[in-house]
Amino acid sequence: MPPDYGVGLMISLGLAAVIAVMVVLARWARKRSKGAVVAGALLSMFAPDPTLEKNIRLAEEARQTVSEEDEEGENKD
Repeated sequence: MPPDYGVGLMISLGLAAVIAVMVVLARWARKRSKGAVVAGALLSMFAPDPTLEKNIRLAEEARQTVSEEDEEGENKD
């Protein structure tokens, strides 16, 4: 078996495992199981925040604006 097939097989098995876990969690959630709530909380802690980069950029822009205003105030004296 060529090595290319091994990598593809591993990727497909990993994807199938992820889908299987999602199906199990969906079934738990429908039954309102405490395990689903705990699993969802744990998974959400490790999930990437889609707005994180936007918030960081906005904070940097605000700092830049404040520092520019401070420099302008110092130059006027």
